[in-house]
Amino acid sequence: MNPGSPAYQQLEQRLTWLRELAGSLENARAAVLHSDLAELRRQTDRQRELCAGLRQLNPGTSSPAGERWQRLLQEARQMEMQVAHLNREYGFLLAHARHTVDIFCRVLANSDATYLPPKREAICFQPNVEG
Repeated sequence: MNPGSPAYQQLEQRLTWLRELAGSLENARAAVLHSDLAELRRQTDRQRELCAGLRQLNPGTSSPAGERWQRLLQEARQMEMQVAHLNREYGFLLAHARHTVDIFCRVLANSDATYLPPKREAICFQPNVEG
């Protein structure tokens, strides 16, 4: 089959998007670790776009023969496995972050009764005058 055929183009596009998705997952992981919410949102949006594009790619009904096709196919499979691995790691990181946030929320909710605002007279500074 011709390397310029639609099947080749779709496989090359799939490989490009898988690479971009892997990079975006790594960037999102770094954003979580650095508490960079804006970057996390950007990466999440990018991941959504890439996944939508990947879903729209139709796998070809024919299997082209040739060394180049087999190399691209193998590379795409490796990228799929890498993306799956990165996605699992990212999921674990998000679950851990969520667990930490839940703990802080519970501590905050339970500290309402423990730490009452100071009374007005306690706030006023009374100098100690020795005489």
